[in-house]
Amino acid sequence: MRHFAANYVFTGSEFIRNCCLSFSDEGKLVEIGEENSGLVERERMIFLNGIICPHFDVKRLNNNDLCLRNFLFSLDLHFYENTCLPVVLLEGVDLQTMSFTNDTLAKEIY
Repeated sequence: MRHFAANYVFTGSEFIRNCCLSFSDEGKLVEIGEENSGLVERERMIFLNGIICPHFDVKRLNNNDLCLRNFLFSLDLHFYENTCLPVVLLEGVDLQTMSFTNDTLAKEIY
């Protein structure tokens, strides 16, 4: 099992702080943790600074003029049971205001 934790996980309907996502060795989503579940160390866990969200075409980031929260909701993406890797990590965001910065990057996690 592989675990990815981040400052926030966006599930498609909410932001969960310090959350951990658990994937089977086949890459299927097994569990979305509760708040602060990412603060508990687990074998094969990676903690990432930023926001983990369901996969989307990262090119859309360049063409948006929405705030981060509205942008993610506009994608209408959700984690579902058996969601497979990859997922997207948004780095370089202002986690206090949940907004994009000039340094915001999106990358897939494998």
